[in-house]
Amino acid sequence: MTAADSPDPASTGPAGTPAAADDPLTIDDLARQVKLPVRTIREYHTMRLLPPAERRGRVGLYGPRHVERLRLIARLQHRGYSLAGIRDLLGAWESGTDLTTLLGVDQGQAALDETPLRLTRTELLQRLPALEADMDRATRAGLVRPLGQDHVLVRSPALLGLTADWVQAGVPLADALDVIETLTGDLGVLARTLARLIASRVWAPAADGTGDLPGLFRRGRPLLLQGMASTLADRLGTALAEHAEATGDARLLAVLDDVRVGAVTDSAGTIHRLGKQLPGDERDLA
Repeated sequence: MTAADSPDPASTGPAGTPAAADDPLTIDDLARQVKLPVRTIREYHTMRLLPPAERRGRVGLYGPRHVERLRLIARLQHRGYSLAGIRDLLGAWESGTDLTTLLGVDQGQAALDETPLRLTRTELLQRLPALEADMDRATRAGLVRPLGQDHVLVRSPALLGLTADWVQAGVPLADALDVIETLTGDLGVLARTLARLIASRVWAPAADGTGDLPGLFRRGRPLLLQGMASTLADRLGTALAEHAEATGDARLLAVLDDVRVGAVTDSAGTIHRLGKQLPGDERDLA
């Protein structure tokens, strides 16, 4: 952190005392309170991760909601979420989705493995009315699974929400379910391949030792899920950009550029912006 990024001691109260919790904060006060460089807070503004400050003349002032937002971002980063993922999740939260339900932010480990959702058929159709005429297709795609006469099990509420969002945007249900079926089918193939490798290359040698085998798998499961999610996000972004470039789809390229954060953090939490000139997969990081 450089001197230019450091909070200004002159911004504190009398005799250097910190401001009260509800007092308006300058950016230097805010940086001191959340233990972040001023430059990082400004980058968060640029990335639309942080609400704008309240303007009083030429001075921007911050309050408790900014402190809480920055602390939430720090917790999510600690749990492995990228800045792009955090921005999307915060956007969903601001549009009405409960963040605790979405993320399980009060739990100890990253909530990547969703809790399956049991719904009545009426509740399911309230979320996605178009399914009424194509429930069998949704079942084959792996989106839902019947539970008796009146209920269904949704293994991934996120995929149900994604499908509903696509349909609301004008995507035909059959096309949306084609994407979901490809995803679930290919993940099944990948899961079987990884299971064979883990059993032979990880479990077998670990089982010959005296270590904590349940702990090894307990720790490894969320790490593997997070790594898969991050890697898939990078690969998907790269593939979409390549498709847009090959087909001359300028609108798709513009959208991809808009949703890409293009930043990485170092071990101290300082943000570094990635230039658009970076080659290969690096353009889709974070």
